[in-house]
Amino acid sequence: MSQYSLSAQPDSLLISHKIDSLESLLSVSSDPHVRIPVLTRLADLNNQTPVEVAWLERCYEEACRIDSIPAVYFALLNLSRHYYNEYGLRDSILYWGRKIDSISKSRNEYPNALFDAKSYSCQDLLWSGEYEAALNEALNEYHLASEIGHPYGLVRCTESLGLIYKRLRRDSVAVVVFQEGIDMLDDMDCSEVKRRETRMRMSAYQAECATRVCPFEQALGIFKRYEAAVDSMAVMTMRTETFAHIKREYWLLYSSYADLYIREDMLAEARQMLAKANKYVGNVVVEGDYVENTYRATLAHYYRKTGNLSKAAQLMEEIFKTERIPIDLQFQAEVLEEQGRLSEALVLYDELNDMSLQRNKKTFIRQVNLLRALHELKNKEEQEHEMQVNKERMAEKQRQILFLSVVFIILLCLLYVLLLYYQRARRLKNELLKEKHSLLESENNLKCEKAKAEEASRMKSAFIANMSHEIRTPLNAIVGFSDLLVDGSGDPDEADMYASVIKNNTEQLLNLVNDVLDLSRMETGDLNFKFDDYSLTECCQRALDSVRHRIPEGVELTFTPDIIPVTLHTDKLRLLQILTNLLTNSAKFTQKGEINLSYKVDEDGKQVHISVTDTGCGIPKEKQSSVFQRFEKLDDYKPGAGLGLSICTLIADRLNGTFAIDPTYENGARFIFTHPCGMPSSTCNRQTGEVN
Repeated sequence: MSQYSLSAQPDSLLISHKIDSLESLLSVSSDPHVRIPVLTRLADLNNQTPVEVAWLERCYEEACRIDSIPAVYFALLNLSRHYYNEYGLRDSILYWGRKIDSISKSRNEYPNALFDAKSYSCQDLLWSGEYEAALNEALNEYHLASEIGHPYGLVRCTESLGLIYKRLRRDSVAVVVFQEGIDMLDDMDCSEVKRRETRMRMSAYQAECATRVCPFEQALGIFKRYEAAVDSMAVMTMRTETFAHIKREYWLLYSSYADLYIREDMLAEARQMLAKANKYVGNVVVEGDYVENTYRATLAHYYRKTGNLSKAAQLMEEIFKTERIPIDLQFQAEVLEEQGRLSEALVLYDELNDMSLQRNKKTFIRQVNLLRALHELKNKEEQEHEMQVNKERMAEKQRQILFLSVVFIILLCLLYVLLLYYQRARRLKNELLKEKHSLLESENNLKCEKAKAEEASRMKSAFIANMSHEIRTPLNAIVGFSDLLVDGSGDPDEADMYASVIKNNTEQLLNLVNDVLDLSRMETGDLNFKFDDYSLTECCQRALDSVRHRIPEGVELTFTPDIIPVTLHTDKLRLLQILTNLLTNSAKFTQKGEINLSYKVDEDGKQVHISVTDTGCGIPKEKQSSVFQRFEKLDDYKPGAGLGLSICTLIADRLNGTFAIDPTYENGARFIFTHPCGMPSSTCNRQTGEVN
């Protein structure tokens, strides 16, 4: 027999090489369909290590990205399994298990992963000593699996029930329960790897129980099936390259085999099995794996049988470093008693007695709880009977209510039909009224359009009449004086006069055409305005220069600017057009006196008022409102088409200004054009006249 040790000999080099290859593949691919299988394999290779959690969480995230439900269940279940194997992390087990439960409920399905997670929760309670809670969870899982007819769920809850009986040392019942679960394995809807793994695990539990209660031949048959299950899983692992702790399973198998032979005093066979088990020593899943203590206990029993009591006691002390269960305490006390160490044995017997009392107390509490549960169950049955009677009464009342409801619904249908008929009649009436109103509105619109058409026809006739008169007059002058020039009978002074008349009438005709075109383009929106910053003083000077030759003798043309130099953001050409039109009108109606162009800035600096004042004949007050209309003339004998003021009004509006006549001025006419200038009020000090 070789010296006992726990030095594992895993194929770490091969696994490390596979992990490196998979990590390289993961780093070069961003496709979730490629990454998920790689992450799954990496988690499998790092089984029950801290790194496994990171790979599983990344697998879960990638699966959620593409809504891969199988991969989601895989990651969540293995996270739950990882924390289940790490003792004392129940919160994490429940956290990941609830995620599986939430997803399955949202999809209205019952995956295998749901029952696996429930089994982990139930068995975690069992290992913590909470037998009642574990039993309740196992029964709830069994009822759910039975209700929906889920074979896999039935196998898992049967396994949990078998473990509960095993933990309570009801080994004979546990053997039967485990066998029931094994018999249902072929009906499970799962992968072949999962089926073989479950068979191997349940066979191990059954073999451990059979060792203590079954006859040797029966127990040996169970062990043979257990060994066949482990061999089958090993073959599957090699064929599919599935990661599994096969070496640990062989370690447990041969340790259990040796224990069976030791109990039958077949020490030679036990020695052979211990030799086989020794080859797999150290292959644990987690720290404190119970296979270690199983192996130690089997060795201790072997050494006791062979008379090496000190070695047996030493091994039991190793076991007591991690757990102290009654059967091991009983064995150690017997070994110490055989060694003559009675005081130490007595201490262990006292401890064993205390544990027995504590266990009996818990058993009593469980029995009381069971009686309470039975009492509650009886009350529940009575309540169910009463509920059944009430249910029948309610059914009769429901039939009556149903009959009345049908009658009521029929009446409602009749009322609904009448309501529809009423609404239809009312809708037709409203439609007729709307149609009538529409016809009346159309009639009114036609009348308005007719009036507009008549007004347009009248304005067209007036326009043609005015235009024909305004065009004919300068054309007659141009034609007549052109004939005189061609005749050549006059002297040079007369020829110059004829040319001047022709020039003036040509300008008058050109201005008339320009006015008509400008008016038309402004009405259609085709007249473009180009805004920029210009000096108002310069614009006024240009306007004065352009009309100076038209000023009659005896009339003085003056300019009165404000003391503040003003720069306007405007269209220079259109501003000049307004000023020129106003100065030209003043020149036509002023025979003596003065024509003055001036401007003044408001105190707030936001507007500038440009005015043209003359000492001509003026405009009667009753006609001041009509002079801005098209073709409106105060004197039909004065040249012009009566479009200038109308054009000035349109231009002023486009420049965001106003254009009006001053009704308070009585010595002629004064037109005021107000233009926005946006100068700050602090620009000028009017009392001193100094520019800031």
